[in-house]
Amino acid sequence: MLTLQETKDFLRLDGDDEDALVSSLIVTAKELTEGVLRRKLTEFMEVPETVHQAMLIVVATLYEERQVAKDKSGVDIKETLDLVRRMLFAYRREVF
Repeated sequence: MLTLQETKDFLRLDGDDEDALVSSLIVTAKELTEGVLRRKLTEFMEVPETVHQAMLIVVATLYEERQVAKDKSGVDIKETLDLVRRMLFAYRREVF
């Protein structure tokens, strides 16, 4: 599981102004990751580094693209989710 501090370090955030947002994005990344994996992260004895990095990528994308205007091109969340699915494929269960 991601901690608030390591996620803030990854995002290069100083201060506590965005803590609530970042915490919310961590929960979202966890839920998306578990959905792709078709398992809870608690089922791992130790969360693989690839899974950990995939969660950080999701948080970073959601954080960076939270205010992108419709006419401005940004990172497409669909592209990010496709990358995450490929990263997590080896750890994915066939069914829940």
